[in-house]
Amino acid sequence: MDKLNFENIGNVFNEVTDSKEWQELQEKFNYCDDIFIIGHGGNLAVADHASVDISRLSNGTKNAQAPGSAIVATSLINDTSFDDWLVHWLQQRTVSYNKEQKDKSLVLGISSSGTSTDIINAFGYAELEGMQIGLITAYPSNSNLSNLTEVIQGVEFYHTAEVLALLLTYQLTHGSGKATPPIFKNKPKDLEQLNRQAGASKERKYSYPDEHVNIAIDFDGVIHKNSKGYHDGTIYDDVVDGAKEALEEIAKKYTVIVYTAKARHDRGFIDGKSGTQLIWEWLEKNNLSHLISKVTAEKPRAVAYIDDKAIKFSDWTDVLNKISKLK
Repeated sequence: MDKLNFENIGNVFNEVTDSKEWQELQEKFNYCDDIFIIGHGGNLAVADHASVDISRLSNGTKNAQAPGSAIVATSLINDTSFDDWLVHWLQQRTVSYNKEQKDKSLVLGISSSGTSTDIINAFGYAELEGMQIGLITAYPSNSNLSNLTEVIQGVEFYHTAEVLALLLTYQLTHGSGKATPPIFKNKPKDLEQLNRQAGASKERKYSYPDEHVNIAIDFDGVIHKNSKGYHDGTIYDDVVDGAKEALEEIAKKYTVIVYTAKARHDRGFIDGKSGTQLIWEWLEKNNLSHLISKVTAEKPRAVAYIDDKAIKFSDWTDVLNKISKLK
């Protein structure tokens, strides 16, 4: 039987979710409370499906929406234009939002071509309003939006792109720490139990497997010399002496995760780039990127943390004594 070509979708899924761009999108998703998912055609159906499950599986911690109703879409297209209907939909949904609410809103586009004008225009509006923006696309958008996190699937067929896009929205939910349930275990009480078990199992030594395979390492002062402090916001300095050799040794046994405030989403852009982008560029320039699995602003699960400003806890008397000696 001649079978439909899904382009080794499992391998593509792994490649995409291992990328730096995916990590950045996952961090934006985790940071935001409101998720607006947009697309058209088959991708609008994907967006509608994803918005329902993101809200449902998050147990109310995320409010996801999509303009999935044909009534909404056709009314807005008729009243405005195809190019601007998503802009007006976003305006309607966020008209009462304050600055903080907009900052914690993610506009997630799903496209096959990457050049959908209605989606690109919606991104432009969202960026001006201070929202987070991200795109899952089969082909590059070639957009000049500085805040856009673009995850490129690199597939050829519409059917692969649309199925993969839906899979990736489930990964976003999974990556935020929420359970994606097995069949027949999807009632609210089941989800509550699954999430509780995932986060606080008493039967395992570690709550999560990565707690004994990750080593978390601070960036400034540990990998990057940072001799002038923040300076101008760039990553300007050399590699700390011995850091490359140490990272090579650590990476033989552990997964290395860099955690740093430079990756925070509220950090200003430097030359149109986020702190996470600047760090990855510096790591690549210094031939270190292949040793690093992830860059994050969150404290990751790990077996140990390496930080130049840490105080190792033994008891509070010892901690207070060490704090009293700080300059």
